[in-house]
Amino acid sequence: MNIPLIVTTSIVASFLIIFAYIRLFRKPKKSRIIWDKIKAGDTRSSIRNLKSIIHRQGGSADIHFLLAECYRLEKRYKMAVPEYRYCLAIRKRPFVTSEKEIREGLLKCLVKLNKEVETIEELIELSKITTNNAHYLFRIAKIFFSKGDLEHAVTYFDRTLRAAPEHVESLTYLGLIMFHANQTKEAVAYLTKAVQVDPKNYRSYYFLGRLYKDGRAFTKAIICFETAQASPKFKVRALFQKGICYTELNETDKAIEEYKKGLSYSTGTENTHLLLASKHALAGLYEKKGKFNEAIEQWEDIYNKNSSYRDVAEKLEDYHTIRADDNIKDFMVDSKQAFEETCIEITDYLEYEILEINHLSTSITNILALPNQVLLLNLRRQRVLIKIYRDAIGLGANIVKNLIEEANHLSCAKSICISPINFRPDAEEIAAEREMDLIGGDRLIKILTAIKGNQ
Repeated sequence: MNIPLIVTTSIVASFLIIFAYIRLFRKPKKSRIIWDKIKAGDTRSSIRNLKSIIHRQGGSADIHFLLAECYRLEKRYKMAVPEYRYCLAIRKRPFVTSEKEIREGLLKCLVKLNKEVETIEELIELSKITTNNAHYLFRIAKIFFSKGDLEHAVTYFDRTLRAAPEHVESLTYLGLIMFHANQTKEAVAYLTKAVQVDPKNYRSYYFLGRLYKDGRAFTKAIICFETAQASPKFKVRALFQKGICYTELNETDKAIEEYKKGLSYSTGTENTHLLLASKHALAGLYEKKGKFNEAIEQWEDIYNKNSSYRDVAEKLEDYHTIRADDNIKDFMVDSKQAFEETCIEITDYLEYEILEINHLSTSITNILALPNQVLLLNLRRQRVLIKIYRDAIGLGANIVKNLIEEANHLSCAKSICISPINFRPDAEEIAAEREMDLIGGDRLIKILTAIKGNQ
């Protein structure tokens, strides 16, 4: 027997057994004990133990991973990052963790440190480890979306859907991207599928309603907005959009009701422009229905918040006489029969005799007349065109020019324009050089007072 060989072999085998025991059982067992302490929340003493091990023995991937976890749990993210990176740089396979767990820990720190580029890099590496992982792909897509890189965002949202065809958030984001890119057909398809998968996806319902509204499918749009308004986040916006839809459908009362609801639910935290737009639209509807006090109330509130908003200052200026005079209010909102009687009375007051009266619309009336004292010769050339406007719209130069042309076409010697609102300065300037008389709000009040008395 070769006794020396046997002895040598026994020694080597014993060494290998001891090494394997320490390597495979003792060290991992010690690491797992520390890992359990970390999970229990004991990070401070664990950090001391781990640093001591690194100082005495050098650090394995497991030891550096555990130290990184301690730093992360203590929110010392900048110190955790190099420890995680060291783990990834060591080629030896760890025992208490895995590459996936290391990268996930690193990812959490990078997110907290707002390191977008490095975050994307780690997510891509994680997506390689677990292929077709919708969670990682979606997170990559969201980062690109938040950076405004829509091309890459669309790519990764698409990849997310390939991995999980009913991923609601990806469907919603793609719908929104297509919505803002005016890709209507694609946007409708994505958002429709999103609400089919998740009937409580109020964001998708809201934007789907916007798409139907823009396509003038108002009934479908209203249905979508009614669902969306169940969400506090979209309630006011959805009610505002419903108001627009009902306005387009000429259902004025319903439109008013929706705008009023939207304003009543407003908490003051919504977009200021949205609230002002709602009030402006509501004022316009009140004006249309002849509810001038209600309209003025909305305009005044808008003016107090933003004095330069749209035409609010002009509206308040136009209506300053109406607020104080009931005759003017009646002039604007009376029935057709009552208004026609008023037109006859005004014509008589101005000392003209009516030849013909023609209501062009509910707000515009033409009267052909002759002076009460006329010359027998050439009666046609003595005719007067009286145009009466009922709407509270400040009339400017264009209206006056059109009236001059109309009077010439009808062979009238003179024209008179009557409005419940004072005329614009440019209109007054043109009329001063023509055979034309402009009777605006202030003069009309005096005429109506003379005819009907003070009310």
